[in-house]
Amino acid sequence: MTAPATIGKTTHIATIQANQLATYGALPATGFVRLADLRQIIPFSDSTVWRRVRQGTFPAPVKLSERVTAWRAEAIRQWLDEQGQVA
Repeated sequence: MTAPATIGKTTHIATIQANQLATYGALPATGFVRLADLRQIIPFSDSTVWRRVRQGTFPAPVKLSERVTAWRAEAIRQWLDEQGQVA
């Protein structure tokens, strides 16, 4: 008896889901994420992040102090979820 053709696809989907969970694992459930932390989570350069913020296609950061800017972790998680639905 041969294995069904869907086994390869199931494995591929499981790998993708595991990668997504690994990404979420690097992202705190709540709180703030600095740009250096975002580099570990999303595949964008710093300039792409800022361009997307200006275009409204990426969550806007919060100014925590004069020299500290960060993103709400919840907003980043929501954005990641939306990107998964589009794909």
